[in-house]
Amino acid sequence: MINRLATLIKFGIVGVMNTAVDALVFTMLAALGTPALIAQVISYSCGVLNSYWWNGRWTFRDARRQGPNNELLRFVITNLIVLVLSSLILFLSNHILGWNMVISKAAATLLGMILNYIASRYWVFRAVSATASYPNTDTNERSVS
Repeated sequence: MINRLATLIKFGIVGVMNTAVDALVFTMLAALGTPALIAQVISYSCGVLNSYWWNGRWTFRDARRQGPNNELLRFVITNLIVLVLSSLILFLSNHILGWNMVISKAAATLLGMILNYIASRYWVFRAVSATASYPNTDTNERSVS
């Protein structure tokens, strides 16, 4: 339970860093005159790359992880799916349910974070089975030292 809580806290810290990277890159590109949509795509991509780096090396660090084979592809697929689903939630809650934009964005962001965490933990950065070597170890739990 402690390991899962530590992993979740690390995931949250990385999420805050991703938001900062996204905002900083977007602000710099906008100040240089880059069109908003292009700046958004570049800055969001920088945040995703930051997320992949820190989540793979810190949040879900595990010597028994499967390794980088298809890990980046799974990470990109996860983030594209989460982007689509969170955008759908934002649209539905704001335009269909009539919620305030800030509340809609908060709901979409929270749902996106939850989906991203679950996918990252169980699909993107999953550990290989260690039950033969460590019978009392939860193979989905990550090292948090």
